[in-house]
Amino acid sequence: MASNTETAGHKQEYHIGYKEDTLKAFELRNVKTCLGYLLPTLEALPPTFSLLDVGCGPGSITFDLARRFPQAKIIGVDIGTEVIARNNANIPTAAPGTGIEFRAGNILEPESFLSAEEISSGFDVVHEHTTLICIPNNIEVLRQMKRLAKQDGGIVACREGDTHSQVLWPPCPESAELQERIYKLNGLDTQTGRKLVSKALEVGFPRDQITASASVLSNITRPERELYGGSMLTMLADENSQYRKAAAQFGYTEEQVEVLRKNMERFIASDDAWRLLICTEVICKLDEVGR
Repeated sequence: MASNTETAGHKQEYHIGYKEDTLKAFELRNVKTCLGYLLPTLEALPPTFSLLDVGCGPGSITFDLARRFPQAKIIGVDIGTEVIARNNANIPTAAPGTGIEFRAGNILEPESFLSAEEISSGFDVVHEHTTLICIPNNIEVLRQMKRLAKQDGGIVACREGDTHSQVLWPPCPESAELQERIYKLNGLDTQTGRKLVSKALEVGFPRDQITASASVLSNITRPERELYGGSMLTMLADENSQYRKAAAQFGYTEEQVEVLRKNMERFIASDDAWRLLICTEVICKLDEVGR
């Protein structure tokens, strides 16, 4: 899940939204499914390390990190005030006795959610998962993440999707077309994943300080398909959702919207259905050379 933000004085709304079905779909994400590339690095750190999770959404990854590393200081930030309130209310049951907290704020304005001392001292790890792809001009977000990492040994870690790599079976070309048009409407780069190393270089990380890898985000089992497809059906049913508003703006008829619904219903029901998305990953280390 990703946070939305403001660029050039314009508030950019999160195009998927924060409805309960959507949050439940994102809760499929945890350390095992999404942070395999980063887990060995975290395990090698002192147990009291600090981590900032940028665009934490419903906090499923953040909570899992806190349970695995209960002595660590872990802060999840998202611009969605309601989802942050939901996460904080869930701490006593989801991660009791850990060093986790959630704050509402804009990553491009760190003073909106961090103290001056936290900003100056920096974090051992600044992490994001599929947040950059949801923010226009996301190079500025990555640059800010670099600033918030400790300048002597800090780590910036990213895992990003690339929607051009997405595979759905049975095929849903109409759904893929609308998704692409919505991303473009919001000024988002659907090829952020394949550009991740390039972006890390652009913000100043030397290539020998960047460890790159890739993995697949998937929805294969019936429960996984129900959560993903169900969240899409909820957005299609809500005329006030960003998806329905965009479809109306593009001139979609009710018959075309019905095709989108049937696509998701077939995706959920088909025993041979799956959704695959290539995700790229980078671990960028800061030292005297990489400042």
